[in-house]
Amino acid sequence: MKMSLSVLKNKRFENTLSIIVGGFIMGFALIFFLVPSEIAAGGVSGIATVLYHLFNLPVGIMVLVLNIPIFILGFVNFDSRFLITSIIGTLALSVSTQLFESEFFTRFLPVSNDMFLCSILGGALYGFGLGLAMRVGGTTGGTDILSLVLKKWFPKFSVGQFIIIIDGVIITAAGLAFGRLDTILYSAVMLFVSSYLADTMIDGMDFAKMVYVISEREPEISQKIAEELNRGSTALSGFSMYSGKTRNVLMCVMRKYQLPKLKEIVQEIDDGAFVIVSDVKEVIGFGFKTKNNR
Repeated sequence: MKMSLSVLKNKRFENTLSIIVGGFIMGFALIFFLVPSEIAAGGVSGIATVLYHLFNLPVGIMVLVLNIPIFILGFVNFDSRFLITSIIGTLALSVSTQLFESEFFTRFLPVSNDMFLCSILGGALYGFGLGLAMRVGGTTGGTDILSLVLKKWFPKFSVGQFIIIIDGVIITAAGLAFGRLDTILYSAVMLFVSSYLADTMIDGMDFAKMVYVISEREPEISQKIAEELNRGSTALSGFSMYSGKTRNVLMCVMRKYQLPKLKEIVQEIDDGAFVIVSDVKEVIGFGFKTKNNR
């Protein structure tokens, strides 16, 4: 029991640390790449960027202030644990942003005057930090919580749709406020890059290929895969609606570099086989990643 409690405490500490580090990475991306280039990150951070350029209001403080009404909505609609992790993430983002706004760091600005470069690098860092926080169940407040609240009020829409709508309105408003069309375009690029990185962090980075082979000679193909690729395969029972026959479908997960060899094996044994290849973002199990390394 004591060991279980210790493991639980360590896990909570690791999760909290991930949320804090993620918030600091996002704050770094904001101050060093996005804010100087007038690129709106979407959500509360995007609004804070606009207010900074229009009224010289500190980004870090505005991130915290703008999140207060959103957290009040969240307390009414969600459990306390979710909100506690969100508050931790928001505080980390706010404090780090305020820290990087200090004179010590701002003397290194601007890092680059190229808006495209800043949108790519800033978006990558921002998405990496966000994904780091979200993969352990945390958020940095703002759009995430507001979208979940709106989802409860309007269940016909998805959370993703609300995020797109809110962020779209914010980056459009930023473009109008700055009087620059390229702000909208580069902000859209930044959001695309950050979303991709965040999704990759959450879904996993242990990329692989899943292959389905439909053949009457699947035992031979399976044996050859085991011998030459050192990969196991699974026979799934399938029924062909076209031929009306029942046959096995061979399923195998492998590394990308092994795919050409598998195609060669199938071609040699049955050149009439039907092969389907799809991407896999994460694989947990023998030969890939164990649960302990997740």
